[in-house]
Amino acid sequence: MPSPALELVELGPDDGLFAAWCEVWAATERADRPDESPRPASDHVALGRQLVSPGGSRDGTHRAAVVDGGVVGALRLLLPTKDNPTVAVVDVAVHPEHRRRGIGGTLLAEGLRLAAAAGRTDLIAEIDEPAPGTPGREFALRHGWTCDLLETRRDLLLPPDEQALAALEAEARSASVGYELITWRDRTPDDLLDDRAVLERRMTTDAPHGELPVEEEHWDGERIREYEAAHVARGRTVLSAGAVRDGRLVAFTDLQVPLAQPERAQQAGTLVLREHRGHRLGALLKAAVLRELTATMPQVRRISTYNSDSNLPMVAVNEALGFRPVGHLSSWSLRL
Repeated sequence: MPSPALELVELGPDDGLFAAWCEVWAATERADRPDESPRPASDHVALGRQLVSPGGSRDGTHRAAVVDGGVVGALRLLLPTKDNPTVAVVDVAVHPEHRRRGIGGTLLAEGLRLAAAAGRTDLIAEIDEPAPGTPGREFALRHGWTCDLLETRRDLLLPPDEQALAALEAEARSASVGYELITWRDRTPDDLLDDRAVLERRMTTDAPHGELPVEEEHWDGERIREYEAAHVARGRTVLSAGAVRDGRLVAFTDLQVPLAQPERAQQAGTLVLREHRGHRLGALLKAAVLRELTATMPQVRRISTYNSDSNLPMVAVNEALGFRPVGHLSSWSLRL
């Protein structure tokens, strides 16, 4: 009997098949990390709606691989619109029960076709690697992709060690005399908005990017507000801390908490402007958001963060806080 025909279907976040498209991602995440809750479908829906909204910093499209009316694979293509005009980000997932049947290769070929049609020549993808031999790594190598950046995922189990946290705070306060520590949630204060945009721009040049074919991103106050609104729409709250010197924001950190599944928070960007490094500001800010998190959201049981091992100062701060390695996140590229 011949194998059922595979059909690729274009769909949006409000189409009938989108829930099954989201379930493909959830199934792969459960298979890779069975002790963690998968990303909720509502997060994919909110991101999908953002991609089709005019005027944003990213465009995108989705495809479902359908067999006998059921979704067995998922493709998402993200296209930056304000910078990096050669780049496309490709996300491919195949339901674990349908792997090794050519579905992933078919979806990837469709992603390459769509990227080329959009004039993109540099493709980027991320792979979560909880342990050696992850299927995603084997798939990328088989299709000729190159691993350009390897980051270690580290987790901090909560509550933190109080003695270690207090010692880190004391050392950071002593080294950061002359800097004001401020915190906020979800929305950067208006008077610091332009400075926050500068910091986000510098994240794209100062943080390690390995050999990834990416250029400096354009950030302004409008894009910061877009970024903040997107997190709210996706059901996340973001705890932030900043260091201010002479009225200017010179460092920041973000900690994202998914409200529907608050057990695991995500440590997002942290950056200190180069000219203000050496004052333990990164440690000061991370300790501040950790204090706020444990005081206001005790249901969070774990924080995950990702760092290149070459980023020695940030790795040292994280390990002093109690973060421990639990796998890797690899970033890959393919040039068309």
